[in-house]
Amino acid sequence: MIEEIYADSEYTGEKQLIYLMVRSDSHITMCLKQNPKIKKWKEETIKQKKWRDYEENYRIASRDFILPETGKGFRFIVKQNKETLETRCFGSTHTDYSPIKILNSYHVRWPVETGIKDLIENYYLNKPIGTSPEKVELHYYCVMLARMTIDYFRSILCCREWQSPEDWKCVLSTIRTSMFSNQNCELSRDDSGDLLLTFLDGDRYGVKKQLAKRMEQRKNAGLNRVSWWGGIGVQIEVKNQYQL
Repeated sequence: MIEEIYADSEYTGEKQLIYLMVRSDSHITMCLKQNPKIKKWKEETIKQKKWRDYEENYRIASRDFILPETGKGFRFIVKQNKETLETRCFGSTHTDYSPIKILNSYHVRWPVETGIKDLIENYYLNKPIGTSPEKVELHYYCVMLARMTIDYFRSILCCREWQSPEDWKCVLSTIRTSMFSNQNCELSRDDSGDLLLTFLDGDRYGVKKQLAKRMEQRKNAGLNRVSWWGGIGVQIEVKNQYQL
């Protein structure tokens, strides 16, 4: 059973709200598109002049309204930038929650949304290898394994280029770009038969050398092998072809 729904502004409108409430029997918190009705609510809320600080750069005001078609309560919140006076509107069926709790809980929507986008763009979650339950389950398992591998890869290397000021976790495309975009590489086989990936343009941040070290450690532990490659592994070497 779905307990909470966090919706984007495109679903603003009581008919959409009723649909979500009836179909899911859930509490709904949403960003609101400023249509004429929302603008009227915003003006009425601001007129009360009951602002309170929110985070460092914002202030908020709230007021409860009754949804005409359902008779249910709806907590309406105006969030305003103190410097630019730019406003955004939010609402929730959680009339027992404080405005701050509603806004803080709405934050959970962003990592979920960006996470799904990441899984579709970088791991092709929406393109399973077949339609049977077994093939779909296998596809989802492979996606989960790939995502966990990238999370582990990111955690052990801790490259500062992969960390945003907002402390958001980078996605596979960010790692791929910093590791391989505009990079000159050579692919060969080393004396042991493993694939040898040689980066030729140096290693400004030391990430590739750390990766090479990890791959060597896994080889020594007998873990750097790929069964569908015939049991061979991957080794990494770093050179700087421009260094005299």
